[in-house]
Amino acid sequence: MSGTGVVPIPILVGIDIGYTCTGVAICSDFNSGNGIPSVIQNWPGSNTIVNKVPTKLVYAAAEIDIRYWGMECPDLQSLEGATAIIDVFKFFLDRSHVEKFRRVPPAAFKLENVKMWYADFLTALHGHIMRHLREQLRVDFDSTSVEFIFSIPTSWKGDDLLVGRFRELVEKSGFGNNGNVVMEMTEAEAAAVFTAKIHQHNFQEGDVFMVLDAGGGTTDMCVLKVKRVQEDMVELQNLAKPKDLPVGSVRIDEIFEDRVKDQLQALLGVSPELAQNLARQVRSGPFQAMKHRFGTQIVDSLSVLKMEVPNSSHSINLPKNELKEMFDSQIQQLTRSIDAAIALLKTPHPNVTLSDLFLAGGLGSSKYVQAEIMKHCEALRVRVLFAPDPKDLPLAVCKGLVIDRFQQFFNNLPVVPIQSNSSSYGILCKEKYDSNKHPGQSSTKNQLNGKKYAEDQIDWIVRKDENHEKDTPVSRFYSLLFDPSRTAGRLSFSIVTSTEDPDRLPTFLDGTGSARILCHVTSGEALLYHGDVVQKRGLTGKKPYYRVDFELLATIGVGKMKFTLRFLGENDRPQALKVQWEESLRFQGRGFSGLIKSI
Repeated sequence: MSGTGVVPIPILVGIDIGYTCTGVAICSDFNSGNGIPSVIQNWPGSNTIVNKVPTKLVYAAAEIDIRYWGMECPDLQSLEGATAIIDVFKFFLDRSHVEKFRRVPPAAFKLENVKMWYADFLTALHGHIMRHLREQLRVDFDSTSVEFIFSIPTSWKGDDLLVGRFRELVEKSGFGNNGNVVMEMTEAEAAAVFTAKIHQHNFQEGDVFMVLDAGGGTTDMCVLKVKRVQEDMVELQNLAKPKDLPVGSVRIDEIFEDRVKDQLQALLGVSPELAQNLARQVRSGPFQAMKHRFGTQIVDSLSVLKMEVPNSSHSINLPKNELKEMFDSQIQQLTRSIDAAIALLKTPHPNVTLSDLFLAGGLGSSKYVQAEIMKHCEALRVRVLFAPDPKDLPLAVCKGLVIDRFQQFFNNLPVVPIQSNSSSYGILCKEKYDSNKHPGQSSTKNQLNGKKYAEDQIDWIVRKDENHEKDTPVSRFYSLLFDPSRTAGRLSFSIVTSTEDPDRLPTFLDGTGSARILCHVTSGEALLYHGDVVQKRGLTGKKPYYRVDFELLATIGVGKMKFTLRFLGENDRPQALKVQWEESLRFQGRGFSGLIKSI
């Protein structure tokens, strides 16, 4: 699709759900041809210009709906009674993250609660974005389409269940009703796009650079090669799998809170619980100002940082060298990761030299972090670059999403082409039993037609590393047999996945191989009367049953499964099927193979 084509370009909205704050970038002026997005800066609860909105909610006891969200949320010391602040919940959708990194029992973050927090925040965010488009940009939704482009946390890439869960929450929160939801790029890739297009850097084909998007909860890292440069178009290639590191400004906050809690308990003689609450108030207030200014002349001139304790005449004295140690704990992890990435890069690409490192993100905007990374990279002969405007650094992801999509519309090519599938996907089905084709496998006799079938066969529809045109459905033909006296004729089957190489994929599911159940697909209505009645002759006479032949259309994307069926011999519109992403399905390993591939 080109900017000069007949099909109009939708308004592009890039959304980065951050660990601490969320950024929204918009491109609605396509006449300029540069695709430079603006960001939403007016948020409910604030009378000032703010580039990002806190990923935060406030709930009140005995109330179902949220009381406040984003900028409306009060700080801890102003919090009303019987209310609770919910924040930093971004990674709680990933249960392994909860178990690995959180300092509280995983049971405290039940999945249904996390889904509710996500849904409430996304619903409020969607409402504000729509108001902004309608009132500030005067968008006529009757004549203009919208694309909502969401980034994917880098650690979630390849986890279809997790990304599918996130997509489902996004679409049900309103984004699926008012526009097309696009969810393809990781945060690391989006930050790289911003780097390539905005930093006014004269890229040459073959250049290799690293992007470090150091944010609140994690740091995204990717190494890219400039594949092609043509006028204002840049095409990049991932040389290594994007990574996320457990490094971020919130880690510094947590270290500070732990230290101050003990100091407050001794200073004030209060309970551990009250000391913890006061420590959080100091952390979210005075400490943030000191942290953001660390590395500047204002803080460097001090030897001790003094912070007042809320509702008290006391203050906390933090030696500057202790704050330095907190920063250094994060910087050391970054520099070790930089060294490791360069070493790993040399193995498959011995002739490649890393020329530049681009810093982005909130932590990446710290003057102290910038200085220390530059010092480390100087010895490696790697130049460190960052956006001239510090306010752009935390916005790299949401802006990169829009810039990449803009280039796709105008040049038919994204900045970072999404790689081919890293997994294979198949449909669980039955096949007519053949002792030569199914050696060692058990068979089941179908009581309707008397034939033997091999159960749990896998019909691989998308194979790993296979180049497949995006959003183009794969077609397969199947049959179903129904007993009209015992079934309503509903369809049910399972999708399996494997990361095995294509030539080593298993042909059936036995619970011991590389294939595993990913999700279930069901029809929402009875299929019974779409088939012809077929007569089966048995030993005891004739018994009618239904046979339905149909075409199944499958569209497989990043965390996106879409299935429709069309009955053969009928001109009905394809019938959409429902995909069930259930947490329990991941562990049960139980699949449904009602489809018959060979009757």
